[in-house]
Amino acid sequence: MACVRTQSTLLPAARDLVPFAQSLGLLRLGAWYALELSTTVEAPFSTGTALSQKLFQQLAERQVLRTAAGQEPGIRRALYEPLGWCYLTDWGERNHLQAALQTVMLDLASRQDSVRPTLELWEALAAAEIETYLAHLLRRHTLDPASAPFIMHAMADDWSDLSLARKRYLAWHAARGAASTLLRTGMDQDAARSAMLEEMRRRSRWLASRSANNELSAEEYQFVPDPQWKKPILLNVFLSHLLPVGISYWADHPGRSTHALGRSKAAGNS
Repeated sequence: MACVRTQSTLLPAARDLVPFAQSLGLLRLGAWYALELSTTVEAPFSTGTALSQKLFQQLAERQVLRTAAGQEPGIRRALYEPLGWCYLTDWGERNHLQAALQTVMLDLASRQDSVRPTLELWEALAAAEIETYLAHLLRRHTLDPASAPFIMHAMADDWSDLSLARKRYLAWHAARGAASTLLRTGMDQDAARSAMLEEMRRRSRWLASRSANNELSAEEYQFVPDPQWKKPILLNVFLSHLLPVGISYWADHPGRSTHALGRSKAAGNS
């Protein structure tokens, strides 16, 4: 059900679901499908709060939905986090909408020109995940979790070639030393953050050196989530429907997967 008071603002192009969904492109369509699933699946919408808000805003800008206010008729809510929205048109019964979105999404994902948006989604999910993990580690060690974006920016060049699992290892390793620095300096957050960055950079160079000398196996120094980890819905959609790379999501790097993904798309279309 759409929010009644917004139906008069519908754009004619939005009245037919399939062409409208196609016009959104793979990234926004995948986000819409995951958002729909969030109303019945108790898990985070995406791998990070900032990414969730960005995708939600993009859907609003394309007039897919708008943020709900209060208890309006036709309101939709995510089970796991405070996301509420209303649709700007009545797309019909929930199961029909989800099935239609999935069909269009799979069609877009099978096309050769989907390589770039697929990799963009991989990169966005991975970046949001490591930022979320950093904030978690900082909070656990009584460090300021608001430093996570700063650390991400400061480490951009130093760990650009590392997999997500190795970035998680670096963060875990350095957070413990930062906690010791925090205690030793009388709870100086700036000193602790500097110590954490210094150790992450030092350890990153050490990993690069071992890798260059063929002294680093693919399985070493990698941290992946616990099996009981509540997998975000958009990540599950990505790994189930868009790019079923499995553990490679954690152990590989999107930039190194471009050619392989392109060949996979070409083979699927032949």
